[in-house]
Amino acid sequence: MRKEIKEKKKKFTTNTYMKEAIDYDIVIIKEDQLFITIKKYKKMSNSASFMVGNIERIYMDNGYYLVELTPLDENYNIRFYYDSNLKYIDYYIDITLENGVEYMIPYYIDLYLDILHYEKDDEVQFVDEDELKDALVQGHISHEDFDLAYKVGNQLLDEIHNGTNKYLNMDVKPYIEKYFS
Repeated sequence: MRKEIKEKKKKFTTNTYMKEAIDYDIVIIKEDQLFITIKKYKKMSNSASFMVGNIERIYMDNGYYLVELTPLDENYNIRFYYDSNLKYIDYYIDITLENGVEYMIPYYIDLYLDILHYEKDDEVQFVDEDELKDALVQGHISHEDFDLAYKVGNQLLDEIHNGTNKYLNMDVKPYIEKYFS
């Protein structure tokens, strides 16, 4: 059963999951057990925005950057968002069943549960818990996978509150400057 699930939810970091993205440049960097994927969005049909509280916030537009950190020895994938002036916008974390490499491209298998950061209040919380529960009820994931999602998620929340997660503490801006100067 797990093989079928992996094929359904495998996400390659070279792909964009934003229908607004028309054209983008991409760089993949490997450092030890970490893959860094940087996308510069050259042309968007519309900006991609999300409601953060009562405020609509633009996360992606022409000239914006998305930096994904995919650590091979962890069960999460982190996305950092930067505007066209390299001003940091925010981050988002996908909890994963596994991270790996196929065809020289990093991927992760999404476990439905995510962590969203609300910069204004400097608050973090789980999102898509309903999707995780539905996946369990519908048999798309096992009880073991469900428990793993919360175990990893709770550990990440602790690390975020304590400021101890090495990947969230990374300064990724120099990577953007180096490859997209």
